Amino acid sequence: MERPWFAAKRNGYGAGRAITWEGRVTILVSIGAILLSNMVMMWAQSIPVFIISLIVDFVSVTGLLWICSVKTEGGWKWRWNGE
Repeated sequence: MERPWFAAKRNGYGAGRAITWEGRVTILVSIGAILLSNMVMMWAQSIPVFIISLIVDFVSVTGLLWICSVKTEGGWKWRWNGE
């Protein structure tokens, strides 16, 4: 596996903080896509734009979670005190 983008959490399940620039850019792009789609939805205020905004939000969040799970050192598993 190449260099991980996210550190493993010390306690719990999932990814920790971003440790490379690729991880930080991934998080910023996801946040930007969600904010932009919601701003467009508020401006347009129509049902089709609302549905498209929900789809963009869903794809952004699931894509971010998938990338985090693949690019976390050691993968996603339950950890207790850094085990």
